[in-house]
Amino acid sequence: MHDSQLPDNFKVKVDIPIDKDGYLDLECQSEVCEAAFKILLDDWKDKVRDEEVFCPVCRHTTTSDEFIAAQLKYAESMFMAEFQPMFEAEMRRMTGDFNRSMPKDGFIGVSMSWKPSRPVVVVPLEAAELMQQRYTCESCGCQYAAIGAAFFCPSCGHNSVQTALVETLAIIRRWPEIKAALDAKLDRDTAANNSRLMQETNMVKLVTAFERFAEASFKALPNAGDFRLVHSQFQKLPQSSALWEEAIGVRYESMLTPNEWAELQRYFQQRHVLVHNDGIVDEGYLKKTGDQYGVVVANGQKPTILTY
Repeated sequence: MHDSQLPDNFKVKVDIPIDKDGYLDLECQSEVCEAAFKILLDDWKDKVRDEEVFCPVCRHTTTSDEFIAAQLKYAESMFMAEFQPMFEAEMRRMTGDFNRSMPKDGFIGVSMSWKPSRPVVVVPLEAAELMQQRYTCESCGCQYAAIGAAFFCPSCGHNSVQTALVETLAIIRRWPEIKAALDAKLDRDTAANNSRLMQETNMVKLVTAFERFAEASFKALPNAGDFRLVHSQFQKLPQSSALWEEAIGVRYESMLTPNEWAELQRYFQQRHVLVHNDGIVDEGYLKKTGDQYGVVVANGQKPTILTY
């Protein structure tokens, strides 16, 4: 067998990625969030404090160096992109050499096999750019971006639920463009799987943005202090609708048609199924929504999978 032909000192030069608009890529270090987002590089230098940076999605707070972990992951992925083809070619060569060196007429036969790793699928740049939402903090002016709703300024922590809701709606309305970008750049099965996952994610983000917008709007009422709010009260539409009626004399149902009200309730139930029930539709979901569209029934009795 021959010695390894891999280089002794393999180096890859990696530039810190700044996009064409001057935004720096970052990532939340909370294990329950891990959201990717961007901050305008000038604002990262001039406005963001090293000792306190806020995740725009979950408001996890830590020091600036913790958020730079995204850069390290990027550097690692660039290294592997360069190194993996050489490594796999070397493994194929060594496997062939080993198998050719084994005697063919021995009592015990030995052979070596090797299976290459599964390639990593990356969302096409065109789709990622279409999904990105841009924000400017009303309080400190920091400019940042994220894929999906971002409620908090990474510089000062200011909560801007109204802007987040508007931006989330804008991205969802661009879904035909995003799907076209996926279909154009990925194979059919991968594009279909990514499309489904993104639609489910958009559903969760849209309902969450509405919920937080409703809660923040209620708390801004002059008489909000007269009411005792319980945890997650605005996740339950009938209860929050009754709360609005008590506070200002208006219910959700009075602002919507019967069909719109039923659809809004179905969205909230779908968010619950996706977040808390792994997408499995049970009798409770069907009873509360009456939804049959997109539901695949198994044997008429078993739980069903919610699809979009």
